[in-house]
Amino acid sequence: MRYALSFWPAWAAILMPGLLSVLTGCNGDPTGGWMIRPGPKGQIAVPEPINLLLPKEIRVHDFTTTQTFDKQGRKGIEVRMQALDAYGDSTKAFGDFRFELYQYRAQSLNPKGKLIATWPESVQDPRKNLIHWDDISRTYVFKLQWYDAIPTGKRFVLVAIFTSPFTERLFAERIFVAGQ
Repeated sequence: MRYALSFWPAWAAILMPGLLSVLTGCNGDPTGGWMIRPGPKGQIAVPEPINLLLPKEIRVHDFTTTQTFDKQGRKGIEVRMQALDAYGDSTKAFGDFRFELYQYRAQSLNPKGKLIATWPESVQDPRKNLIHWDDISRTYVFKLQWYDAIPTGKRFVLVAIFTSPFTERLFAERIFVAGQ
């Protein structure tokens, strides 16, 4: 090993640590802390204060309802999802939604009955994200097609799960009445 390092001039051994600290910054990060790195649970760490603008909560909006989507009679549930940031403001969400529809169990601590249907919806791609975004209500709109008859007046439980490499997994649940 002593022969391998003999070709380095003496000044290089003295200046190299100083040069490396200048190039990489004080904390050893050449981006000054703005580099995206894996965080806990495989998440991508987002620097402050930008992380405050990421979704911290999701909720199923009040305008979620059952409806007929077109003249061919395709029916389903129009789900409106709102992503809220650390300030409680509506924000964009890049990730994947999973919707689960359950029968409603009356007079139960857990109102979710039998699982009826599931729908995966991705808004990770910026173009697809824009397609689902509604500027007026500042919500995401998903038209979840459902092939069974939707009895008006029947209660259901809708569960939404949001996963993203930038945030914790988020959950929302809403009981709604078909046709209202």
